[in-house]
Amino acid sequence: MRLDLNQASVQTIYVTVWASPNVSLHLGKVENANEIWNKHAGVRLQPPIGVDRLSELGKWESREVKVSGTSWDVNSVDLSAGGLGWFSLGLKGKATLTLWTFDGIEIMNREPLVLDRAPFLERPGFLLPKAISDAISLRKTKLSPKKKMR
Repeated sequence: MRLDLNQASVQTIYVTVWASPNVSLHLGKVENANEIWNKHAGVRLQPPIGVDRLSELGKWESREVKVSGTSWDVNSVDLSAGGLGWFSLGLKGKATLTLWTFDGIEIMNREPLVLDRAPFLERPGFLLPKAISDAISLRKTKLSPKKKMR
């Protein structure tokens, strides 16, 4: 999934991601999103596991969603993607977002299941599960030239 902010009447929107701990996340700018997707889908961005399986998931498509809320202290609305997880949004105002998923994934706007926001803020970049991080490190080690022993 990918969530883009198109327009907002507020400066701050709190986003809490509810998904499996085995799903990798990337926080970044909308203008870099396509480049990040093309470069990392199936590797750092999983699922799918492996670039060769990316085409099996179908067409990557966008859906525009309008949301509103009355408080930053608690989540105002959930954007749910069937079988994948959901985004809980805390905002005091209105926003227009684009939610990207594969064809056939049901998207639902609903009251928040959990009112509390995440207790910490993430920095831009990748947040990878340990298994994916270890696999990428191992792959880099195997691909890097061996140092000669003296």
